[in-house]
Amino acid sequence: MKLNLKLIIGAVLSFLTVTNVQAGKDPRPNILLITVDDMNWNSVGVYGQELDNITPNIDKLAAEGKRFQYAYVQSPNCSPSRGVIQTGKYPHSSGMRGFYYVDYKDMTLQSVLSDHGYFTAVLNKATDTSLSPKMENAWDFKGKFKKDGKRNPLNYSSTFEEILKASDNSGKPFYCVVNIADPHKLFYNDPGTKKEGYVDPTPSKLYKNSEVTIPDFLPNHPKIKQEVTNYYNSVKRADDCMGAVMSVLEEKGKKENTIVIFLSDHGMALPFAKSSCYENGVRTPFIVSWPGNIKANSVVKDQLVSAVDVMPTLLEILGIDEPDYLQGRSFKTILDGKKDKGRSEYVFTEFNENAGGIARPIRGVLSSKYNYVFNPWSTGEIEFVSAAMYHTSYKVMANILSKNDPAVKERVNYLKYRRVEEFYDLEKDPDALHNLIDDPQYQEEINKMRNALEGWMKETGDYTLFAFQNRNNNDALKSFMKEEEAQAKQRATTLKWKRYKNSEGPTKKRTKLYTISSK
Repeated sequence: MKLNLKLIIGAVLSFLTVTNVQAGKDPRPNILLITVDDMNWNSVGVYGQELDNITPNIDKLAAEGKRFQYAYVQSPNCSPSRGVIQTGKYPHSSGMRGFYYVDYKDMTLQSVLSDHGYFTAVLNKATDTSLSPKMENAWDFKGKFKKDGKRNPLNYSSTFEEILKASDNSGKPFYCVVNIADPHKLFYNDPGTKKEGYVDPTPSKLYKNSEVTIPDFLPNHPKIKQEVTNYYNSVKRADDCMGAVMSVLEEKGKKENTIVIFLSDHGMALPFAKSSCYENGVRTPFIVSWPGNIKANSVVKDQLVSAVDVMPTLLEILGIDEPDYLQGRSFKTILDGKKDKGRSEYVFTEFNENAGGIARPIRGVLSSKYNYVFNPWSTGEIEFVSAAMYHTSYKVMANILSKNDPAVKERVNYLKYRRVEEFYDLEKDPDALHNLIDDPQYQEEINKMRNALEGWMKETGDYTLFAFQNRNNNDALKSFMKEEEAQAKQRATTLKWKRYKNSEGPTKKRTKLYTISSK
């Protein structure tokens, strides 16, 4: 009889964990990973948002732990971004480039912790937190809300309480991922919420249009102002949900021995943010708290971290050997209050395709000062398509303001067609309004970022390397995109998807999973 060594080890570890907990000897911390959906980094009070009392619960966590001023996710759309946290790999390496299921062969954060005796739970968005159906079914607890319940703080507190009870009954420490639905579209008070089946719980505080400022990357218009107001009211409701979860953690006596990590999956669902590799697409609020182990009310201003670093960091904290296929770097040294001298000055980001399966690959390099973006699809013949272009702000820009305002028309055309290369000085231009790719003054830094990106592409086996090396050859880029669009269509018509529809229609009853190329 063939024995499964992995299962035997897991069973032994689980037995030892239960025994130790019953004897009061298991010192291992719980892990609570909280995400918010589509929230800009600078929507949070401690990150500079000036709206009165917008995020008191997130701010409280920052006061109790360590806040990273320069933190990023790897992908500016949902499932690929969440896949990075669970795999410690970039989307093009794990295969989680889009919204289809992947036949993922390596261990994930969930599976490693489960094998080491952790009770694993996911609250909301189990599908987007999992790479495969097997992984989705492997969580010890899956909390799922009906459509009209996933924005209600009471639902988060009651279900999280169930998770803690189940964890206690198992005799294991927990690894729990809480995915808060706000401020994802539809926003609070958006037209169509009732039509979509949402019951819109009212945030604990409502903001008026007169209190809200439109981001500089969007034009001024009453309908855009209203959408931005609705967004911030959804941010407030997200903070309410966060507070509900943290209250349960404290009330049940779990707070002192729980590592809490808070971040957003990417930026706000507005043009030039979500689905972009600009700072407003991939920069995230990022806070880590662990009472007695991480210095309270501390801020890291000189080192960059990102979502790909989460898995190696947690494994190092727990003393678990890091698999050699991880692509991030542990920031435990920084959590310990020291400087990580080997840490890169750059973070790499990527967008591959939208939720409908439309391929528009983008690569980005960020430092605390600059942002370089590579758009291999930008051949002059292909239009960009993303979720942020389906809602009010974009429609107002494209259908109303563009008719009489040349500057807005130019911005809309830029959003749709871009340039193959972009470069922004974030200190002077934080909203990426002025592309400096041809500015002689920045060529040294641009070339540094180009070289860093090419090295990263080679190291990680990025399929866009050919396009990058031929970025000045428009015919080569057209050929590359023709092949990418053909492959995307094939995925859309053959694979098992996380969404019931994509660009090619219904996706039900499919079973084939995406397999990452070995090339």
